[in-house]
Amino acid sequence: MNKDSVLILAQKEFSDKLYEPSFIILFAIFTGTMFTYLQSRGGGDNFGYVVQVIAAFFPLIGIALGYDGIIKEKNSKSLNVLLTHPVFRDNIITGKFLGISIVLALVVFLSLMIIAASDFLVSGKIAEFDSLLRLLIFGIFTFFYLLTFTAFGLFTSVWCKTEIESLTFGVLVWINMCFALGPTIIMLASFASGQTLFDMTKEFASTASSFYNISPIHHFAEVTIGVLDLSYGGFGVQPDVHGFLDTQYSISYLIGYYWQNIIILFILPFLFLAAAYISFLRDDI
Repeated sequence: MNKDSVLILAQKEFSDKLYEPSFIILFAIFTGTMFTYLQSRGGGDNFGYVVQVIAAFFPLIGIALGYDGIIKEKNSKSLNVLLTHPVFRDNIITGKFLGISIVLALVVFLSLMIIAASDFLVSGKIAEFDSLLRLLIFGIFTFFYLLTFTAFGLFTSVWCKTEIESLTFGVLVWINMCFALGPTIIMLASFASGQTLFDMTKEFASTASSFYNISPIHHFAEVTIGVLDLSYGGFGVQPDVHGFLDTQYSISYLIGYYWQNIIILFILPFLFLAAAYISFLRDDI
């Protein structure tokens, strides 16, 4: 892999996305939604409402950044021109992913900085170091959660034939992951355990928890506010430990408690990147 080629492609992708009107729209939506919910719900004490909005709706931001990453180049024939130069396909897919990732990081962390600054201007109080650190950790988890959908969008941009097809496929997956997931898991757990949600037995909860491991929204929900699911109609059980936003526990304790969720959340984007990479190598261009 040629590092210089990757960095040049990443810089080009970052510049293209940064100056698109969609970036301003995505940034405004992310910042505005978080600020509105924080103010209307009374600040950090009810941050769970913000987390649910992010978990359920903001994967669309990730999909919007990635769904046309490769397919746009295919349809404009610029990919054919690019491949005539000494640039390999692995450089292209890696550069695209890196550039889009930087854009997503800018959206997430710049929004959090604005929210933290606005909170200081409104309240006049400087946030404690632990609060700022937990906000940073929350931003990292949010970034990797949304990056999973970005990588999936990049995969569909390789796999699908048109931009509309890629976007439609991404939206369908978003609907199933963030809205229909909860009822689907409950149905599967009922079949597997022979019980229903209304029984609320340990066996049913354990079965449902096992099925939830396939979903990125589950791992994001666990590490942030400590629930099984944040999709609408989902099966949410609130344990004693309420995720990294729970200041009753130290960060080191929470890392040990949620280490499996953290690893999976960090790995998922790269699994979809690998799928996009393999599909792109096999694609006949």
